[in-house]
This record gives sequence, C-alpha cells and structure tokens, in this order.
Amino acid sequence: MIKKVILILKLQPIFFTSFIILSFIIGLTQYQFWFGDFSRSDLQILKEDIALVESETNLIKEQNQELLKEKQKLSSGKEALEGAARIELGMIKQGEKFYVFKEEASVDSLKEN
Repeated sequence: MIKKVILILKLQPIFFTSFIILSFIIGLTQYQFWFGDFSRSDLQILKEDIALVESETNLIKEQNQELLKEKQKLSSGKEALEGAARIELGMIKQGEKFYVFKEEASVDSLKEN
C-alpha cells in the first residue's frame, strides 16, 4: 500500500504537491472562518454590539429632541423663562407673598400619633 503511494508520488509529483498546498490553504481559510479573529461566532457578538449601540443612539437622539423643544420653549419669550424659573427654582418677585399650602393630616393619622 505504501509502496503504491510512493510510486504514484514519483509519477505525478506536481499534481500531489499542488494538491497538498491547496488542501493546506483551504484548511487554513476554514480555520480562520470558524476559529479566527473574525469568526462566525465573533460576527454574532458584533451584531449584538451594533444593535446595542443603535438603541443607545436612538435614545440619545430622543433626549436631544426633548432638549431642543425645551430650548425653543424657553427662547420663545420672557414669560416662558419666568414660568420655568418660578417652577424649577422657586423664584418670587419683589412685593409678592409666597404661600405654602400643606395637605391636612387625616383624622386617622392624628389618632395613631
């Protein structure tokens, strides 16, 4: 059996040499495809990462749109700016009186104390 293989190799050395080289190249590319840096499993991980980044980008775009709307609202006039200052910062004009209304405690909660 081995003698036959050696005889065939002696008769057609170019064919078997090229066959071995091509087999090695095919094996190497298949190894890179399945186990290399850019393998099939890494491709799936990259797709998941891209989807995550796209969702974060969409969220940031929505936040930017909200901020632009708020900027336009505050730029629309002095009344809007003053209203925002009153609500968010508790601004009181000179001569105004500030009242704080608290909810009455219920009778049940007074009895418990």
